[in-house]
Amino acid sequence: MSTLQILLLVAIGVIALAGLITALVFLINALVQWSDGSKGGWRRLSGVYSTANLPAGRIAKRETLKIGAVVYKRCVTLGIADEGLYMLIWRTCILIPWDHFTKIEQATLYWKKVPMLTIGDPTVATITVPRSTFDVMRSRLPATLNMY
Repeated sequence: MSTLQILLLVAIGVIALAGLITALVFLINALVQWSDGSKGGWRRLSGVYSTANLPAGRIAKRETLKIGAVVYKRCVTLGIADEGLYMLIWRTCILIPWDHFTKIEQATLYWKKVPMLTIGDPTVATITVPRSTFDVMRSRLPATLNMY
């Protein structure tokens, strides 16, 4: 094989590698944009229910819950207060009034059957909470909700 052929093969390899890296960058960027919280609903929740107050009431730190399709593992601070449910994620706090919970269904979180709560009418988001958290919230939820 001549030197020219070797250089040509190296150049083709470099161009192919550059194309592969570019494709991977675009794929990773698309995945990051797809999973930035818009599939879960945190962005919608924080847009509708944002509050400057810190969580109040009965506080539970490092909780795991699911908002829409996104699981927030041990990074949520919850406050169960008379005025509603406080949620603090990434220094953003929201307050969901109890009368904004519109439906309860059954879901699965870590292989356990747990309640999934729909928020807003029209629906803003759903949150799936551990049974222990729901048991504390239950008495404050609207009486019109069907407890599953």
